[in-house]
Amino acid sequence: MSDDEPGHEPDYRFSLANERTLLAWVRTSFGLAALGIPLAGGIHGVELPAWHREIGLGAIALSVLIAPIAYVRWRRAQEAMRLGVCLPRDPLPALLTAGVAILFALTLVSGIVTG
Repeated sequence: MSDDEPGHEPDYRFSLANERTLLAWVRTSFGLAALGIPLAGGIHGVELPAWHREIGLGAIALSVLIAPIAYVRWRRAQEAMRLGVCLPRDPLPALLTAGVAILFALTLVSGIVTG
């Protein structure tokens, strides 16, 4: 955010906390990608069941959704703090919870069916 934006610069501690939250979401996105890439592409020398690919692709898709939404969330929160208004609702916790629950359920069902 630059100084020519509306409102006033919030206390730097709030801005830094907002930035740490963005970085935490980015780390979560990277973690999902780190899980998904080996599953989707296979691990050299390791034979994985076919359903691992779908789980891996789901983790990658969730990762791709989280990163840009986290940035938009950071910008909206920073703007709200500058204007002194309530922080906007954050869809990321619900998105991540639902996404991980779906991946977990698919993993269980796939493992039981093929196992």
